[in-house]
Amino acid sequence: MPRVRSFPALLALAVAVLLGMSTAPADADSKPPRIAAANWTVVETLVALGVEPYAVSDIPNYNAWVKAPAIPDSTLDMGLRNEPNLELLAQDPPDLLLTSALFSRDNARLERLMPVRMIDNFYTDRPYYEATLAMTREIARLTGRQPQAEALIAETDAVLAHAARALRGAKTPLYLVQFSDAQHVRVFGQGNMVGTLFSRTGLTNAWTGPTNAWGYASIPIDRLAERPEARIVVIKPYPRGVEEALGDNQIWQHLPAVRAGRVSFIDPVWPYGGLISLQRLARSLVDVATQPPTADTSTVSSVEDQAP
Repeated sequence: MPRVRSFPALLALAVAVLLGMSTAPADADSKPPRIAAANWTVVETLVALGVEPYAVSDIPNYNAWVKAPAIPDSTLDMGLRNEPNLELLAQDPPDLLLTSALFSRDNARLERLMPVRMIDNFYTDRPYYEATLAMTREIARLTGRQPQAEALIAETDAVLAHAARALRGAKTPLYLVQFSDAQHVRVFGQGNMVGTLFSRTGLTNAWTGPTNAWGYASIPIDRLAERPEARIVVIKPYPRGVEEALGDNQIWQHLPAVRAGRVSFIDPVWPYGGLISLQRLARSLVDVATQPPTADTSTVSSVEDQAP
């Protein structure tokens, strides 16, 4: 009778074929490939598909700025996103490292230690949502999680449809921002998940100015007065020291939205992320539009000063 390989063995063989690695028969008891990820969006997607990452970058700041889905306790921290710990990776290299175009300068060094595959939902020629669906399906193909990916996509479409219904009557334009420091914010526009939500719901973006490749513009906070009727929605957490500084910041205190109590604060969500982040942001904006603004009680956090 022919030998029947276990699912993990077949999965390991599939990854080997995809990566151009050896395709020698895998043992029936072999484990699924150990996958590391340098990009938080890829990390989020792996966990959402039920894959336990072998190693990821900067877990403490992932927990502060991305927050969900939670990274398993067994996952190794392989250093900063832009400075992976090569010594740690060299001790026991993963079977595959998933990275993005943002950190491609490290690929030459990394490829001497392990197979590297670049997967991205920003540096593509597709709109954010289409690129994120393609990224999700590619990660699913590499990990044998195609059914889970299609379920996640269907769930996301349902969340977006619900948000569209809930926000059909929304009239107040809003600025969606993250603080860079006490004097500046990143204000989100087109070309990212924020643009996707505005285009699929009744929400109106108060920011109509240009944005960078990541879909945001860095502006001084006084520019948030350009649409005095708008609501300001702040994505937490704050960079270190900002929360305390805003209490004495006269520019912030005199913004029309602040004086009128039209400021809302939402829990951390990664605006450059995948489908789970998109779902969480959609639900948060529905809550913002249907509930009155509240005072902020967030704690201070920090993240390394680098691009997404």
